[in-house]
Amino acid sequence: MTILFLLSIFYPVDSWQNMLIDEIQVRGVHMTGVPGLRPYNLPHGERPRFDTLPQVVEDFTRQLQRQLWMPGISMAMSYDTVKTVRLRPALYFDWSDFSLMIRPVVKFGNDSIPPFNKFADLFAGDNERALVRYDNRNFGAFVGRERFSIGPSPRYNLLLSSSSVPADWLSYYFQTSKVRLSIFLSRLDNMTCKPIEYVGDTITQTITAKRFITIRRLDFTPCDRLNFSFSEAALVGGEDLDLSFYYLSPLELIHTNQYNYGNDANIFFHLDAKVVLKNIAFYSALLVDDFQLDADPNDEPNHFGFNTGVEFTDLFVAKTFVLCEYTIISRYAYCHFYPYQRYQFYNIPIGYPYGPDCDNVFVQPLYHMTADLDFYGTGELLRKGSVTIDSLWPIPEIPRVPGTRFPARNFLSGIVQRSISVGFGLRYNFRRQLAVDCSAGATWHSNYHNIQGERKTAPYAKVQIDIINLSQ
Repeated sequence: MTILFLLSIFYPVDSWQNMLIDEIQVRGVHMTGVPGLRPYNLPHGERPRFDTLPQVVEDFTRQLQRQLWMPGISMAMSYDTVKTVRLRPALYFDWSDFSLMIRPVVKFGNDSIPPFNKFADLFAGDNERALVRYDNRNFGAFVGRERFSIGPSPRYNLLLSSSSVPADWLSYYFQTSKVRLSIFLSRLDNMTCKPIEYVGDTITQTITAKRFITIRRLDFTPCDRLNFSFSEAALVGGEDLDLSFYYLSPLELIHTNQYNYGNDANIFFHLDAKVVLKNIAFYSALLVDDFQLDADPNDEPNHFGFNTGVEFTDLFVAKTFVLCEYTIISRYAYCHFYPYQRYQFYNIPIGYPYGPDCDNVFVQPLYHMTADLDFYGTGELLRKGSVTIDSLWPIPEIPRVPGTRFPARNFLSGIVQRSISVGFGLRYNFRRQLAVDCSAGATWHSNYHNIQGERKTAPYAKVQIDIINLSQ
């Protein structure tokens, strides 16, 4: 099992192997005290252990770990409304307390996910992951590009999700056996926009604003299988913004600084917890967008998101893993009257990928037909209101106008799009040298793009091929 924990730090959070790591955890391997931070990394000197389990379960779990290796080359071919091919070669090192990872991406075709600018109209390229990190028993630091995820879900999270664009981060943490304090800071894209924007405004001035995101997270793990966490995130921006020290301070809350000194930011509080029992795990997360200390005179509600899920192993059938999850986001979560403080990066949501004003049910059952062949299915129901992160703020701000009121309906506004997705897939591992993952399915939309009566059927297919690092 050692290879899993030496290399688990490198698994991208959108890899199918991350779901496998979750399954192995639920099957009885203690892997990490901070399940809400991905990619995983172990505290210095920590080693995996098996709980007391029947021998057949232990042996099967050891079989599954054969699928956990770092690919040197990954190629993904997708077809839905667009056709794309992505090639990801990788170079990684792990020595002493240091680790290094370089993983560029080369994209053929066009879609809404970076990189965008093509070379000779043939392909686009960029570094998708490029990082150096240091970890010892009580301290760690990270600098580089990564797609972090913050939250307990192995799929999408509310505060920071794997679907967002990889960002360049400076991060560090302090930890003991039961407590970990983590700090994240990233310089986001510049935005040319109005200085303030709301329904009915007549502003014509534009500015170019600098944008940053900072996150503080406190994890408490009183025992091996239980974790509680509190996070504060703030997206700050402005035309002449200076990066103050308190954005990097591990102890000062941005909300307190804003309340006392008026340094405005789009602030989020995030509470989450996960408990792993025998063959079952539960998790939940609550996101509060700019928690209001007093009743709002214009009836602005607290904007929120809630996510909860359950993971099963061997539910009714041996050698199975099932994930069930529900998420709900209120109408104006992630939005802001300062356009440059909307919770997005290159016009893509930083948090939940469907943005505000939606709810979603997701189910994924998986059956290990053999130690090297998996069959899985996916089912998803999405309801999406008409509000997006780019929607205009519904009332005047700075200053507020007496008598204006926030919309009374705080969820699923306007014409609601409903989408149902069903898919199936097969994954085959060949001697830890090659993995092939093939999936196909379709999505049926009604009121597509929030247009009454508009319908669309979108089939999709995907093939991903991972080749092990040949230098090992």
